[in-house]
Amino acid sequence: MPKNKIYLHILLVLSIIGSGTMLLSNTMMAIMLPDLKTFYEANAAMFPEQLTTMFDMTFAVPRLYYALSALLAALSLAGVIMMWNLRAAGFHCYTLAQLLMLIVPVLFLGSGYVSIGDIMLTVLFVVTYWLLLRSLGVFGGQNQTEESQDTDPDGDTQV
Repeated sequence: MPKNKIYLHILLVLSIIGSGTMLLSNTMMAIMLPDLKTFYEANAAMFPEQLTTMFDMTFAVPRLYYALSALLAALSLAGVIMMWNLRAAGFHCYTLAQLLMLIVPVLFLGSGYVSIGDIMLTVLFVVTYWLLLRSLGVFGGQNQTEESQDTDPDGDTQV
C-alpha cells in the first residue's frame, strides 16, 4: 500500500471519530433537548452554580441548531466514507460540510462561537485531504496506485 494511502487512512479514521461523535451528540441533543430542559428546570436547585450557567447557555441554543449540526456531521461522515473509497465527490461533501460547520454557529450563536483554532483545523484537514487525494490520482492526472508502483517503465511486473 502506498505511503500516501496509509496517511490518508489515518486522517480518515480521525475524521470518522470526529464526525461520528458530532453526529451522535448533536442528534441526541436535537431529540432530547426539551426533556433535558424540563428535567433541569425541575431539579435546578441540586446543581452547582457553574453547571447552572452552562445548562442555561445550552438550553438557550435552538433545537434547530443541533439538528442542523447533526445533518452537517452526517454529510461530513458520508464524505469521509466516499474518500475512503477514493471518490472525489467525498472530498467535496466533506469540504462543504466543514465550511458550513464554521458558519452555522455564527448564524445561531454569534461570531464569538468560532475560534481561530476551528478555522485552522478545518483548513489543515481540507488541504491535507486535497494533497493526499491528488497524489493518489483521485482528481485525475497521475494515479500512483500499487499496480503502477509495481511495474517498471517497460511494463514488466517487478518481483
